[in-house]
Amino acid sequence: MLKQNIIKPSISPWSAPVWVVPKKMDASCKKKWRIVIDYRRLNDVTINEVYPIPLISDILDQLGHSKYFSTLDLVSGFHQIPLNPNDAEKTGFTVINTNGISGHFQFNRMPFGLKGAPSTFQRLMNTVLSGLKGLHCFVYLDDCIIYSHDLQSHMEKLRLVFDRFRDFNLKLQPDKCEFLRREVTYLGHVITDKLVSPNPDKVKSVSNYPIPKNPKEIKSFLGLVGYYRRFIDNFSKITKPLTSLLKKDVNFNWTQEQTQAFNLLKEKLTSAPLLQYPDFSQPFIVTTDASNYAVGAVLSQGPIGKDKPIAYASRTLNKQEGNYSTTEKELLAILFAVKTFRPYIYGKNLK
Repeated sequence: MLKQNIIKPSISPWSAPVWVVPKKMDASCKKKWRIVIDYRRLNDVTINEVYPIPLISDILDQLGHSKYFSTLDLVSGFHQIPLNPNDAEKTGFTVINTNGISGHFQFNRMPFGLKGAPSTFQRLMNTVLSGLKGLHCFVYLDDCIIYSHDLQSHMEKLRLVFDRFRDFNLKLQPDKCEFLRREVTYLGHVITDKLVSPNPDKVKSVSNYPIPKNPKEIKSFLGLVGYYRRFIDNFSKITKPLTSLLKKDVNFNWTQEQTQAFNLLKEKLTSAPLLQYPDFSQPFIVTTDASNYAVGAVLSQGPIGKDKPIAYASRTLNKQEGNYSTTEKELLAILFAVKTFRPYIYGKNLK
């Protein structure tokens, strides 16, 4: 990073802890490492950046019926944004090792881990792709996808996006870009012209996850599998035995009930149905369910009995809702479904 002018020697009074973690191997199968700096103390005194990050589901829903996809990935995207010189000293960190690279440094360019870094980067990308986003491409932080119905328009869209990146002097990472694919992996999902499915590599990570030994490991597992909760029917109901161990003043006691829920979540994800894209010219079907401790809903389309899911949703009941009558819980499930799926069903016909 010194050679690339990403960092420089510093006399800053600020110093954050440093960690080194492995990265995925590159195309040449060389092992790479990433320096991770713990900026939590700096973040505690940082004014929050409120620029919104797009919802992944909003992006995925709009890719339907496209025939060709290209994905673009920026080289160390955050590091392509220069820091304000007046604030750079706050990013100070200290490195001590036996390889001759020791000392105190600070960043010239935006590092990972800063509180406002994701929103700042999203603001940049939305500015770069202004007028193109939502028509020719979508961007989530440093991951950009270009979509089209035919090759000719796809090539034109690629040219438009490349021109914007060139104008703003943004650099891509060729070995992580894919072009003119009929099927592509984007934001942890496999995208085709008709269906969306979880990334098999992520599913494998869930399948191989060991039984949690403490609340922290439960949170880690739920975070991993929860990313795909829209693929899992009654997710909140299934996870109830696991989340019950996360409550304050509850002793960690892993029983057969937790094991069954843990294994069922794995099974549900590995056999998760492929989700179809919403077709706003056709009516939607909303199916609801209520139990003693959770409500759930399914949004689907197609002939009744042969309808295909678009998304699943669920949540657990709070203490007061748990005291509702059966009828009240069923009505609560309907209310939850209408609120959750409002962007799809507002002003539309329902079955």
